[in-house]
Amino acid sequence: MTIARQAWLEIKYESTDITEDLQPYLKGWTYTDNLSGQSDDLQITLADKQQLWIGDWFPDKGAKLTATIKRNNWNDDDKADELPLGTFEIDEISSSYPPSEVTIKALSVFQSLALKGEDKNRAWEKSKLSVVANDIATGVGLTLYYEVENDPEYDRIEQTEQQDLPFLQKLCQDAGLALKVSDSKVIIFDEAKYEQVDPVLTINRLTFPIKKFSGRSTINDTYGACRIKYRSPKGRKNYDYTFTPSNPPETTRVLVLREQFDSPAEAERKAKKALREKNSKAWQFSLTITADIRLLASMVVTLKNFGKFDGNWLITQATRGQSGSGYEVSLQLRRCLEGY
Repeated sequence: MTIARQAWLEIKYESTDITEDLQPYLKGWTYTDNLSGQSDDLQITLADKQQLWIGDWFPDKGAKLTATIKRNNWNDDDKADELPLGTFEIDEISSSYPPSEVTIKALSVFQSLALKGEDKNRAWEKSKLSVVANDIATGVGLTLYYEVENDPEYDRIEQTEQQDLPFLQKLCQDAGLALKVSDSKVIIFDEAKYEQVDPVLTINRLTFPIKKFSGRSTINDTYGACRIKYRSPKGRKNYDYTFTPSNPPETTRVLVLREQFDSPAEAERKAKKALREKNSKAWQFSLTITADIRLLASMVVTLKNFGKFDGNWLITQATRGQSGSGYEVSLQLRRCLEGY
C-alpha cells in the first residue's frame, strides 16, 4: 500500500504552537530564503470569510513567528524529517476581497531592532571589519558569524547618520563580501568560497521531476578583464594593474576602475571583486521542482542535459511554498564563476 506524502508548516506565535488553529483558514504559505542582500521572508495566506483575522484575531505587528517545515513519508525509508526556518517578525498584514483573505508577512530582519530604522553616529579607529561587524551585531543582541579569512583593516571608519544594516552592507560590498541576517545571526561570508563546495544534487533534465525552467545568458555589462589605474597625489606616480580571469566571458571589454591600492595583492582583490560583481549576472537560471528539503540558498547544484547551461550553479534564492497539498520549491541560480 502506498502511503501519501504529507508536508505542513508548523507555526509558533510568540512561542505558542498555533499550527492546528490555523488549519481551517490556511490557504497557503511561502518562505523565501535569500543568499544575501535581502531579508528572508515568510508569508501566510488565510481565508477570512468571517472577518476574524481583520477583527479580534488581527495579529500584532512586531510579534514573533517561529516556523518549521515538517514532512512525512517523503523519502524511501518513510521517515519523518523537518527543516527549521527560524524566527521572523510580523512586518505587514494585508486584507483583500474577493475572496476574503488576509496575508501575514514576516521578516528575518526585525524592524524592532536598532539594526534598522535608527540613524547612528560613531567611529572606529585602527579597526577591522570583523570588529566593526561584531560591535554592530552584539549592540542589538545578535551573534556575528564571520566566515571569511580576509579581514579588511581601516585606519578610521565613520558611521554618520546611517542605519546599522545599510552601513554594514556597504562595508561588506566594498570588501567583496556578502552579508545575511537570519535567525538572530549576522553572517558575513565570501560567495566565491561557497561556489567551490561540492554540489549537493544533480538535476538531470531527462530524469528529474522538473515542473518548469528557464535560462538566460548575456554579455550585457560583462567584462573579460579589469584594469585598475591610480595616480599617487604625493609621489605623483602612476599605478596600473590588469587582472584577467582564467575563464572570462565571451567579451573583450575591459572594466576600468580608478581606485587607490597599496600593493598588487590589494589591486588583484579589488579587480576580482569588481569583475565578479559584474560577471555574476552573465548566466542565470530558474527552475521549479517538487520541494527538496536539502536545497537552500548558498548551496551548489549541478545541471545536466540542459545544453550550454550544464555545469555547477549557486542557489541565490530558494522559495518554498504550499497551496493545498502541493509543496514545491522555486530556485534562482547563477553559474559558479571560475578563475576569480
